[in-house]
Amino acid sequence: MNKETREQRDSLRIKDRILLSFHSVSVDEFKASVKNYMEGTEDPWVDTCHPTFQKDIKTHLRHIKEKDKDLAAVLEILDQKLNMILGLMDTGDTCEKDGIPKKLYKVDLSAKGIGFLTKERLSKGSILKLSIGLLPEHYFFTCFGQVVRSEERKDGTFNGVKFIWITEDDQEKLIEHIFSRQVIYLRMRRQEKERKKD
Repeated sequence: MNKETREQRDSLRIKDRILLSFHSVSVDEFKASVKNYMEGTEDPWVDTCHPTFQKDIKTHLRHIKEKDKDLAAVLEILDQKLNMILGLMDTGDTCEKDGIPKKLYKVDLSAKGIGFLTKERLSKGSILKLSIGLLPEHYFFTCFGQVVRSEERKDGTFNGVKFIWITEDDQEKLIEHIFSRQVIYLRMRRQEKERKKD
């Protein structure tokens, strides 16, 4: 894939509805988390309550993916759904404090960033830790973004956030999600035009 095609693919933006939770982190917290991810001592996925199982499953899924991509995709979705159920059931100390994001947000979404409304204004330049759940796949992941725009609107403050750290796998899943949503929107528009002709 050439650079121009990749840029077009990465900049495709849609309006969507996702599960989202976020909070501000310091530069030091951001650097420490990324360091832990790179060293393999922490996972950048919404961790329900069994990190050991998570690592084992990811390893097996990688091996299955080499032989059968479709089967691996189905198993990955089932794994995410089971994680979500476990997260809702388990309230023990081994679960992440944030847990699985449960609040729905209407967002502008691309592979490069996300835009969403908040009641409170987010400081431009602040770093956010974002837990994202793509629907209907229920694919959950954690990434980091920086607030690049914050503007007042009638219904709240619109915040534009640029992703500053996201795993390559999660970005690919995000791109797949955006493309599949785009296909649905285009199909619906075409059907609407056909209806108006009749």
